[in-house]
Amino acid sequence: MLPKSYIVLKWTVYALATFLFFVLQYLVLGQIRVLGLTPFLYPILPAVVASYEGPRRGAVFALILGLICDQLVVGPFEGFYTLIFTFIALLSALIGENLLSPGFLCALTVSALAMLLTNGGRILVELLTGNTHLMLMGRIALGETLITLPALLVVLPLYRVIHLRCASDY
Repeated sequence: MLPKSYIVLKWTVYALATFLFFVLQYLVLGQIRVLGLTPFLYPILPAVVASYEGPRRGAVFALILGLICDQLVVGPFEGFYTLIFTFIALLSALIGENLLSPGFLCALTVSALAMLLTNGGRILVELLTGNTHLMLMGRIALGETLITLPALLVVLPLYRVIHLRCASDY
């Protein structure tokens, strides 16, 4: 069993890395426009961490990340990111444990799935509230996914280093 100070250190480093990604989203990615769309980094963060850390630790990380995103980002309804990120983490952890070894292919798969679920959730809420522009919403979701996935080349290496440096199970 690892000392609690080690566990606290590990998750503090994850939190600092995540804070850097929030800054990257706000200062850099938030200023980029490709065909009128902006990359949206947040959904891939819980997906990648959960693929390495498993369902329990990944879900807690996603829950906290979702709570923060719900305060910072306008979603379709209050608590949307908390719910969707927790679901993404659980699904990503299952994929990372049972289907694909954590690494680039797994991260790409769970990140694409995270974007699909996040955008799909937004579309579902819009459809339930009477918005019928399904084709437009689908194109926006696809475009946002395609311009966000390259950010995985920055997210994956940092989270991978944190995971490998703190790889002991606890």
